[in-house]
Amino acid sequence: MMNFSVEEVEFAIHKLGDEASIPELVDFIFALQIAKKLKKEPDDITFTYYGRGNEVTNEKLFGIMAKTLQLFEMGFSENEVSSAIDKLGSEAPISELANFIFAEQNGIDYVMEYKFPTTSTYSVGIKEEPEMDLYGTAEVKVEGFSHEPPQSSQVNLEETYNDDMVKEEEGIDAFPSNVSDQYLDVVENGRGKRPKYEHDDDPVNCLEPSWVEERVDAVVAEMSRHPKPNPSRCLSSVAAKPPFFLFGNVSNISYDSWTKMSQFLYGIEPEFANAQSFSAMDRIEGYIHNLPVENRFHILPKPPMTIEDAMPQTKKWWPPWDSRKLLSSIYCETNGIAQTCDRLGNFLADSGGVLTSEQQKDILRYCRRLNLVWIGKFKLGPVEPEQLELILGYPLNHTRATEGNVAERLKSLKYCFQTDTLGYHLSVLRPIFPHGLTMLSLFSGLGGAEIALHRLAIKIKAVVSVETSETKRKILEKWWRQSGQTGTLVQIEDIQKLTSKKLEGLISKFGGFDLVIYQNPCSYSSSRLQAGVGLSALDFSVFCECVRVLQRVRGMYQRK
Repeated sequence: MMNFSVEEVEFAIHKLGDEASIPELVDFIFALQIAKKLKKEPDDITFTYYGRGNEVTNEKLFGIMAKTLQLFEMGFSENEVSSAIDKLGSEAPISELANFIFAEQNGIDYVMEYKFPTTSTYSVGIKEEPEMDLYGTAEVKVEGFSHEPPQSSQVNLEETYNDDMVKEEEGIDAFPSNVSDQYLDVVENGRGKRPKYEHDDDPVNCLEPSWVEERVDAVVAEMSRHPKPNPSRCLSSVAAKPPFFLFGNVSNISYDSWTKMSQFLYGIEPEFANAQSFSAMDRIEGYIHNLPVENRFHILPKPPMTIEDAMPQTKKWWPPWDSRKLLSSIYCETNGIAQTCDRLGNFLADSGGVLTSEQQKDILRYCRRLNLVWIGKFKLGPVEPEQLELILGYPLNHTRATEGNVAERLKSLKYCFQTDTLGYHLSVLRPIFPHGLTMLSLFSGLGGAEIALHRLAIKIKAVVSVETSETKRKILEKWWRQSGQTGTLVQIEDIQKLTSKKLEGLISKFGGFDLVIYQNPCSYSSSRLQAGVGLSALDFSVFCECVRVLQRVRGMYQRK
């Protein structure tokens, strides 16, 4: 009735399975049509049928389809996606295509920075992300074609097809979970119109947030140095809907990145807090959330508020010209630190501790950049992981793992929540959920959110934790056991595995989620470090996946 060809319908059913819903099949066929149209080589696009099944021999077709399906999942229409790929080219990354559509929606002139075969030059505000193919793998090999995105895995299409047939015979969903279970939209008015979300009043908000102004990145830091204790704000009716959510970031991402996050989270203005108000760490944490802001309270007892409180043994050796009271960074590298400390120590010993003003400033620059403290007479040493755990509000030896070295422990602590700071924002939940809550934790890291709730005496009835690092999953599981939790911990190693079907099962099992929390799993690139740039990257594709999950949870919550 929608005027799709028999070949298109049979191909979609073969790939998605007999149980696929009509909206899923429609999305898939739309993606196929766009890919065929943009490929502009119809003779190369062939369907080979083997009984019920078929096989496409043009691998590039799959690459275009994968991007189209991902853009559909972000809420863009068929016409918008088709126009973007047509103008930017099929090689454009997802981030580029999304930026282009944003600009078109808001009437903004779009300037390119990247170059593609059929386009001129455009400029974007987010980093280029590696693209995944339609099977969720990094490289697909088909006879006569070669396509190598910047990933490592390899899959042979023919082998995948044969594996699919085996799985079908065994009653297993042959299509990859990161595609087949994502599309549960409602089709309206048949063909030619992009299916809408199930909850029409709860779309991805891609409009310019009302709080956005013309600011440079430095202003973000300045804003966050003087955070309002209880910022007054008025959430839209859509943003205020349950469940509660908090998307947090502890690294110094750009102002443009905060704007993009806000665009996808209902235009909510980020709230910044300096951890120095809660600990001995001078670090900015930012949150986009729909939590109440009244009647917050601090976790008690308060943690050490100065370096001296956290490391009293340093007081005896601390020179009067070193005015530091707080740690301003967490330095992860351990190579060469011992030699640097020895060199500085020898210099101090040779001078008898009598330094000129310039020499004192030089020593302090090393101390601040490398996170060094005084551990003896004329002797400097790095801050140890155990000391950082205390300052950041984690149990002693929380990050110790059998396979984890000091550098890995430091890196994990660098990008984790300061639990007292986060706990202050989550404290409003205690009177709302006096008997406990269920939580969906996306990129749990070291379990900062779980520990903050525990320290607030908020019972965790169940937590579904998504975390890619096996070491961090072990750390959280160990803490869960040792802290005497009585609730249920479910650990998932990949956000792609949190499909709509999986979510429905978890919501049915636990009765829904009261809180969805996300921690940006960003990291610094070596090129930026070498260039002296202090901004880390927002992994926009991962962020969009988490927004997808949040929307599904909200949509299912409304239908409960």
